[in-house]
Amino acid sequence: MKIRSGPVRLFYLLVFPVLIFSLPVTAPAAPARWHLKTSPHFEIYHEAAWAPQSISLELERLYGKLRLGVSMFAPWMTREKTKIYIYATRDSYLSGEFKPPPWSKGLAYFSKRTVVVFDPGDMEKLRAVTAHELAHLYFESYYGEYLKYPPRWLNEGLAVMMEDLSYDEEGPWSRALAYAITENFQPLDDFFRTEPERLRSAERISYWYLQAFSAVSYLYRPSKRLLFGNFCAALRKGGEMNSALWKFYRLNGPVSMETAWRGWVEAYGEKERQGFPPDRRSDEFIFKPVQLTRFKFVNFGSTEPR
Repeated sequence: MKIRSGPVRLFYLLVFPVLIFSLPVTAPAAPARWHLKTSPHFEIYHEAAWAPQSISLELERLYGKLRLGVSMFAPWMTREKTKIYIYATRDSYLSGEFKPPPWSKGLAYFSKRTVVVFDPGDMEKLRAVTAHELAHLYFESYYGEYLKYPPRWLNEGLAVMMEDLSYDEEGPWSRALAYAITENFQPLDDFFRTEPERLRSAERISYWYLQAFSAVSYLYRPSKRLLFGNFCAALRKGGEMNSALWKFYRLNGPVSMETAWRGWVEAYGEKERQGFPPDRRSDEFIFKPVQLTRFKFVNFGSTEPR
């Protein structure tokens, strides 16, 4: 597929991993030998003899951003350390004791306060994947208190938003949203019910994730943070989407949100595109998040790390 120059092409180069479902089976490996580093909020287990450079500092910087964004869902994050396992390579990660799916780049086990990733040799990518999985960990623990999982679009949208915030400058998801073709977004009433793995093309899956990012970003604007927390609390208690949207945002269901959200996306794109010539906008691109987390949730109480 032709990818035009500009921010979209840069985004493509940064975060477009090829999703392969037919990878060769990696031979079982001996259990990893873990080395422990500690920081104020993490226990960092790394497989390599030397931890990724400045990993403690990087994770604590990341923690600061995540605390601002999601601590209302996981107050325990301020008093309990999260375990992070970092495999030395992708191969050792895939063949390791946590047994991830072959397309996975990270796992989150909320009941064990544990995230599992591998070192891609690039701190920016490692930080982004870790942010994504930590966001899942914190948000799923919030719903787990009620023995529930969060709505898929809400869970992935929040994780991608935290992933985007992990970058020192403007994140690639933010840049991609400014150049997205909004006609490729689903009507929200359909989108809220869609599972991305059931979509039949990489492009549609890509836009599903971008739409999740944009929908959560719209609901979680700086002035709406408290409303977003109350909205999630209402859904966690079993409240209906329509009533929650009306109660906290005065939006009369997905149709009403559709108009407001699309207007926000368009205004966002116009603001971000200021200063770029018109031909910088791409009419076709495919992207995926840095981390496509597990497509099916693990049942409560099963498949836990040791």
